Amino acid sequence: MTIRISGGLYASVLIVTEFIMQYMMLPRVLLENAGQEAWMIVLLVGLYSLAVASAVVWVACRFPDRDPLRAIRCAIGPWATLPIVLIYAAFNLLTYSLSLHDVQTFTSILILPDTPAWVLAAIMALLAMYIVHQGMEPIARTAYGVLVPIIAVLLFLPLAMVREIRILQVDPFLWKGLGGVVTGAWMALPWAGQTIIVLSLIRHLSPRVNPYKWTLIGVGGSHLALAVFVLLISLTFGSLLPARLLYPEYEMFAIIALTESIERIQAVIMLLWLCGSLVSITVYLFTVVEEAALALGTHRRGWINFIAGAAGVVFAQTLEGGLHRRNIAREPWWIILHIAAAWSVVILLALFTLLIRWRQGARTSV
Repeated sequence: MTIRISGGLYASVLIVTEFIMQYMMLPRVLLENAGQEAWMIVLLVGLYSLAVASAVVWVACRFPDRDPLRAIRCAIGPWATLPIVLIYAAFNLLTYSLSLHDVQTFTSILILPDTPAWVLAAIMALLAMYIVHQGMEPIARTAYGVLVPIIAVLLFLPLAMVREIRILQVDPFLWKGLGGVVTGAWMALPWAGQTIIVLSLIRHLSPRVNPYKWTLIGVGGSHLALAVFVLLISLTFGSLLPARLLYPEYEMFAIIALTESIERIQAVIMLLWLCGSLVSITVYLFTVVEEAALALGTHRRGWINFIAGAAGVVFAQTLEGGLHRRNIAREPWWIILHIAAAWSVVILLALFTLLIRWRQGARTSV
């Protein structure tokens, strides 16, 4: 039986999944290319992200239970969904592995420097595999539990940073030119396309709620929050310094001191980030296990969960440090690969949807 979740829980999963990893990896890249206008990039790629998610939702709403893959298998045959599942599962397995790598790199550098990176990745993977085994509802409720304090931080942070913001840090509009905005947006597209995960989430959404509304809230809310954080980073450090920092968002939290007795608040916020990272990693692993199990027609997902989870840990160790990860993200082939994978899934879904509609129309006319 498919577990149903409310619109709020669905949006919580999207916000946490899309916001957490982008917040740790994107600000430095965007500020380096666009300077103070980096927040504009976040909103621009948010439109692209919403387009990917909305296209998937539109296709899903054409079928019973908002499950296009199951409907395609029943109407055409299991072979029809094989290319979609292969591309989709490979895309999310790669994202899961990269997320593990990002978390282990950040944690081993700034929080637990004497701990082997693979140990941190293995711990996160084991926790993710356990939550995936429990199903969609625990994932959604965990995401909601992380989202509430994130909203509190978002409301509190501008007030806490007032003393650190300097008017001299404000640059002229488009100081680095429109080309910097375009370049930054191009490099951010792989992260924005990760909203393709709604393909696995939409079937669990309650049929009583509007999927477009809650997808807009989830995707739009995540990019709006990220834009606010990126703007605060640029107003605090300017446009040049963040490009020289490995994790400028961490440094921003490091300078917050409400009173003499309440300092180093970034430790609490980083704990919140780790919890959100676990949710993000779990969601990507869940999408791989969910679609692989449905494609294989099996209800026993334990072995798929274990193989996918372990494979992500192994792949995460093949990459080098955070700078190497960012260098790969700048490569045109890497960006095109992500864009092609996301839209290949959408286009194949749409084509098979049209084929099913055409067959139904042909039978009706006969």
